[in-house]
Amino acid sequence: MRNFPLKILHSYVLLSVVVFLFVQGLKYCEIIAPNWVFNHLNDFLVIPMVAMLGLHTTWFIKKDKSIRIDLFTILSLVVLYSVVFEYYLPKQSYRYTGDVWDVVCYALGGIVFYVLQKFE
Repeated sequence: MRNFPLKILHSYVLLSVVVFLFVQGLKYCEIIAPNWVFNHLNDFLVIPMVAMLGLHTTWFIKKDKSIRIDLFTILSLVVLYSVVFEYYLPKQSYRYTGDVWDVVCYALGGIVFYVLQKFE
């Protein structure tokens, strides 16, 4: 991680992955947790994780680690996730439910990513 810029953002995303795996472990072991943990926490964490993957892919392709993801791209990612997971998939399968709070969580995750990538 020493070679990458954005150490605060990288640390946040690494922590997000750990928390995501922990929540999945709770589900797998059928351990009871507050509703917001199973219903909204992963939605808050997903946009920074996906955006970081996209940022690393861009760095790899362009060979330029000074590139940052702009607000329009992050907003597009939030809209894409919102439409697919909160509108389209609930109509296709009973497993998915549309929830406006999930959209709020996607947006907050996008804001966190955008703000943290401003810090070196």
